[in-house]
Amino acid sequence: MRPTARSLLLATALLMGAGAAQAAIVFQDSFNAENGGAGALNYTSFANWTVTGGSVDLIGNGFFDLLPGNGLYVDMNGTTGQGGTIASTTVFGPGTYTVSFDFAGSARGLDGIVTVTLGDLTQTITLSSSTPFTTQTFAANVSNAGTLNLTFASGIPGGDFGGLLDNVVVRTPEVGVPEPASALLLGAGLLGLGLLRRRRAA
Repeated sequence: MRPTARSLLLATALLMGAGAAQAAIVFQDSFNAENGGAGALNYTSFANWTVTGGSVDLIGNGFFDLLPGNGLYVDMNGTTGQGGTIASTTVFGPGTYTVSFDFAGSARGLDGIVTVTLGDLTQTITLSSSTPFTTQTFAANVSNAGTLNLTFASGIPGGDFGGLLDNVVVRTPEVGVPEPASALLLGAGLLGLGLLRRRRAA
């Protein structure tokens, strides 16, 4: 087999065996780097967030650590008796995103309720008090007219106990590769070109 035909076959095999590329992370926050790793009540000095309503507590790492082993995380109801709202300082351009985060109940007898908003995404999650951190994942489409910041708002308007938020990640969609049928069609075409070239050379 000539080098050209061999190269075409190798390229086809690589294309057909390739998997989808990983989605790109465009925003990520575990809250563990906040405040030098120490918790704080009614915390407002977030690196990636602005508290736009009520108050929230930064807890964990031995400070009001309701779910030990998770580093720092956010109690969506601070100690002012008002449910908190936080908005990302990152502004998301138009496009499609996947939003995931860990959410837990209050661990103090009340349900955890939070509403997440980004673009056309407005989703309210309610978890019983004893529910541990559970990963929530949603799709969000952002247009110029949509909400360009990622926000989390407590669904408990009053009181000091709210749901617990951690590990927020926003990704762009996976970069697609040709579907199997398309890859086979392309492979057959490349193989045909290789054979035709070989035939002409002969």
